[in-house]
Amino acid sequence: MLQLNEIVQLLREINDKLSCKAYQIMPKEGTQIEWSVDELMTRMAVVSRLGISERTYNRWVKSGVLKPICLGNKHYYREQDLQDAIKRSIDRGMI
Repeated sequence: MLQLNEIVQLLREINDKLSCKAYQIMPKEGTQIEWSVDELMTRMAVVSRLGISERTYNRWVKSGVLKPICLGNKHYYREQDLQDAIKRSIDRGMI
């Protein structure tokens, strides 16, 4: 039974990592990206800002509407990325 619980836990961790589709912006060679953690919004800030439930947030992340920057198991967003996601959703008629 212990092995089964360990397997289930590993599968959950794998699922979390796969569902957190972090994307990277690749700068041109020699270009530095200045990026402050203070500029990032947490998932709760996004939920509050968009006026959505956590369930809707999770559904939007899973479906790719929102694309978080994952640091560990935490989700963060840049303001511009959030605005882009909103614009894409409006264009698709989702909002």
